[in-house]
Amino acid sequence: MKGTLIYTDPEHLQQTEEVFSSPNMPGAEHLQVSETYHSGFMGFGVAITPSSCYELSLMYPTERKKLLTHLYSKEGLGLSVARLCIGSSDYSPEIYSYDDVAGDLLLEHFSVERDRRYVIPIIREILQIKPELFLFASPWSPPFWMKTGGSMCGGYMRTEFLEVYGDYFVKYIRAYEKEGIRISAVTPQNEPNNHQKGKMPACVWHPEAEAAFIQILRRKFSENGLNVQIWMHDHNFQDALSRVKWSLDNCEGLSEACDGIAFHYYLGTIEQTKELMAEFKHLDFHFTEGGPRLSDHYETDWCKWCLMGVKALKAGYRSFTGWNLMLNETGGPNVGPFLGICGGFVTHDHRTHQLRYSGQYRAYSHLVPYITPKSKIRSVSVSEAFQPEMGAFPKYRIPVEGVVIEGGDGKDVAVLVNPNETRLQAQIKLGGSLWYLEMPADSVCTLIVEP
Repeated sequence: MKGTLIYTDPEHLQQTEEVFSSPNMPGAEHLQVSETYHSGFMGFGVAITPSSCYELSLMYPTERKKLLTHLYSKEGLGLSVARLCIGSSDYSPEIYSYDDVAGDLLLEHFSVERDRRYVIPIIREILQIKPELFLFASPWSPPFWMKTGGSMCGGYMRTEFLEVYGDYFVKYIRAYEKEGIRISAVTPQNEPNNHQKGKMPACVWHPEAEAAFIQILRRKFSENGLNVQIWMHDHNFQDALSRVKWSLDNCEGLSEACDGIAFHYYLGTIEQTKELMAEFKHLDFHFTEGGPRLSDHYETDWCKWCLMGVKALKAGYRSFTGWNLMLNETGGPNVGPFLGICGGFVTHDHRTHQLRYSGQYRAYSHLVPYITPKSKIRSVSVSEAFQPEMGAFPKYRIPVEGVVIEGGDGKDVAVLVNPNETRLQAQIKLGGSLWYLEMPADSVCTLIVEP
């Protein structure tokens, strides 16, 4: 068996070296691989927001194609999932819906014309590279006239417009179909608990209104022959029990009408969703938003994002999608309050005309190329004999997190995260042999064992 270690740490990006099988080393941190496994993971991706499309449209066509080929092709990173915005979000250069004519109950003025300038062309260019890309779409706000307050920014959804809003979704999916873009899933509302103080496209939904709308969508999709999944919630982990479980327990027909539940990472933890997963086994779970911060370790937070990805894989999530594919050096364009805060998966720097890659991109590079829906994903945990030492209290060492990915070709891939400030010696059993590796401080390590 041959062992190869690829690691990223503050001194190295994707450093490769050979590692060897080893006899037992009692003082090393022994990593246990679970006997049970998950499979059917759809893939990793990022949101192709209007801001991302705008920034990509400013690049030279040859440079843009080179970048997109690297990100989406099998020969490159191989992203396989993407999120689209139904109308504008805060990460858009402009604010609009697809029908801005008040009271247009027949949606006679519905049009995706504004997306044809830079959104649709970029999505189609990506699909030329990755035709099988799984696309799901989310609205940040219904048209202003369907809400309280009379604005796309803030307000509450008015239940008398649920039926026409269902027709609005159908028209969007059909319009994009005509452009050669297939939408495979939708979420009814991005962050339904959040009005964002009226500073960006947003809309609050009562849980019962969301449940009623999901059932309307299911009926309208069926009537129109649309095979489109519906993922409820699309908001924080923290609301898993207080909102999501309450809705599923109390809103008749909701559990049967939706296909999955979508979560963001801004409040709470993935662990808070495990009770839901155990109770509602027929629903798929998806991580649908979270991205790097421009001024907070933008290029070096690989441990954070690999930990998030690994935790989602260990929990049995079906997909993992980050936030903006590309933004500029100021974190824009942006029509909300977060300019200068969120960074893109890739940054297009207008000052230097160079591309900068985020720590999230670095983390994906250790995970994405090795996972397919057929892969068996096993959890890695620290042996009970190697728990944090009480003598180190309160500066506990954070346990190593990881997964093992079995591709069915005899190759085993362990992706391991050491978020500590010190180097760790570790051993893990793969392919019938015990392997020794040294994990640098603040590192993500990919161990590949093959015949």
